Amino acid sequence: MKVIRKIITPMSDNLIIKLPQDFRNKKIEVIILPYNEEQDRIEKKERLIRIFNESKGVLPEGYKFNREEAHER
Repeated sequence: MKVIRKIITPMSDNLIIKLPQDFRNKKIEVIILPYNEEQDRIEKKERLIRIFNESKGVLPEGYKFNREEAHER
């Protein structure tokens, strides 16, 4: 499933959303919620702790950091 998530601060009552071409002629769901920075921070911290615990703090052999992939999340 393809998901688009953007955190923005609107400066007016109008919002324009640019959709990927493959969303055309399909039903889509648009949900607008106030952003909760504290909850986002907690979820990120919990996710990092879970990843660390699952990996036991050791990176897999041959691991290569990909900055672009990291920024996609």
